Amino acid sequence: GGGFAGVETVGAINDLVHEALRYYPQLAPQEVRVVLVHPGEVVLPELGEKLGRYAQQKLVDRGVEVRPRTKVTSYINALVAISSGEAVPAVTLIWTAGVTPNPVIARLPCKTEKGRVVVDEFLEVPGFAGLWAMGDCAAVPDAKTGVLQPPTAQHALRQARHTAKNIETVLGGRQKRPFRFSTLGQLASIGHRHGVANILGMNFSGFIAWLLWRSVYLLKLPRLAKKTRVALSWLLEMIFSKDLEQMLTLRDVELISRIATSVRSDVAEKSVRGG
Repeated sequence: GGGFAGVETVGAINDLVHEALRYYPQLAPQEVRVVLVHPGEVVLPELGEKLGRYAQQKLVDRGVEVRPRTKVTSYINALVAISSGEAVPAVTLIWTAGVTPNPVIARLPCKTEKGRVVVDEFLEVPGFAGLWAMGDCAAVPDAKTGVLQPPTAQHALRQARHTAKNIETVLGGRQKRPFRFSTLGQLASIGHRHGVANILGMNFSGFIAWLLWRSVYLLKLPRLAKKTRVALSWLLEMIFSKDLEQMLTLRDVELISRIATSVRSDVAEKSVRGG
């Protein structure tokens, strides 16, 4: 998936893997393969074509294979089948192909759009007095453009506050107020201290966008102590290389077990032949 989650994930993983290569001299950089499959023309379509193409090219420059206009059709035996007919070998598959509203919504007698409950300008479900919807499960139109608002945190938080106020207003016998909010901005990190951002209609890219991305997330963290610790950690990360640790997983244990079984079988077979 080439949305925000997919692009940020593939950028971070690509950086991590290439930084870790120096600890594995037996691996050549050419052996590392990171593939991003995206059904659209360019990644990050929410940010527009210009920033999307910039982000896509930066990922390609960093060694990521970007497959636009392509979908994953299956994943069997460490092979990812894609719509072009190719089978891509992949031990690790990360799925970031978007979110789907809770399936319980499909069973409701409410009108839906793209699987989300349709609401009016007050965030109330038409035809069902006292029923409200917001967040990922609600199809909330933008008052200016008429396009459905994206299911992001900045929208959901404001929708929740506004719904609470409208419920309080109705219970108090006062007039409801329509929900009015447009996206303040959207940012994404694409790896290697580069980013893309659209803030209040203005586009940013490169290191400045990455710095804005980190600044916004830092401001959203609770408590000054946590902000300070994270800021110091980020600062040290820019000066020194990352500390990498390898942890055993269940898959590693199973692999070691298979290798040990194979070695024991070989030893037993040689012993039989020698006897």
